[in-house]
Amino acid sequence: MTQRFDVGMQLLRQKQYDRAASAFLDVVRENPGHASAWSNYGISLVHAGRPSEGEAALSRAISLAPENSEAWFHLGVARSEREEWGDAVSAYRRAVGLAPGDVTAWHRLGVALSESGDETSAAAAFERALVLSQDVPSEEGAAAARHRTDDHLAEAGEREGAREAKSWLDLALSLLSLGDEEEAIAAYERAYTLDPERARLSLFRPMLHLVTTLEGDGVEAAPTPPTPDRPTLVPPRPAGRPEIR
Repeated sequence: MTQRFDVGMQLLRQKQYDRAASAFLDVVRENPGHASAWSNYGISLVHAGRPSEGEAALSRAISLAPENSEAWFHLGVARSEREEWGDAVSAYRRAVGLAPGDVTAWHRLGVALSESGDETSAAAAFERALVLSQDVPSEEGAAAARHRTDDHLAEAGEREGAREAKSWLDLALSLLSLGDEEEAIAAYERAYTLDPERARLSLFRPMLHLVTTLEGDGVEAAPTPPTPDRPTLVPPRPAGRPEIR
């Protein structure tokens, strides 16, 4: 059984999600109380595009090991995939409560809060993620990163600075929704300095003039920018916003 579990972990790291799920399923069939196998079975299913099955497996893992932050995180991912944003928020809150140094979990919490319409709390979560991204990785954050496919990095791209830039862009969107235009522009400018290409692709109407401002006159702005995508990490921002607990 141990060998089959190790095979599943290797397949999961190789992103062979269907095969990994099959390996972990063999383990839980033989040992229904194996919490880690249930957790990784659920993670594999979520990444394989089967969020409903993944949620069931992750819920089983949590019932066996309630302090498993990784299972709570991926439960949030499964619920997000189904656009069950309120339930996703609950799962991500539990994940960051157990692993407060997990940058990606704070980012994902921000996305779910934003999708739920709570932009104030979303901005606070994005800010927390950006603060953490500046720090030396905490023990729990490093542990999570070792066993996780970093969806945020995949969304941001491989360019240096892309991850942090995407976080600043998401923060800018939340701030804009709250009516904090000056702070939104400042966040956008920070993203632009980190990754000008992504910043240009993520333009939204109130920010169009910044391309000319930052690059100088004569720059041709895109006519109608695409709607910016949602998720990201966050920075050390202004005081006065509620702490996410």
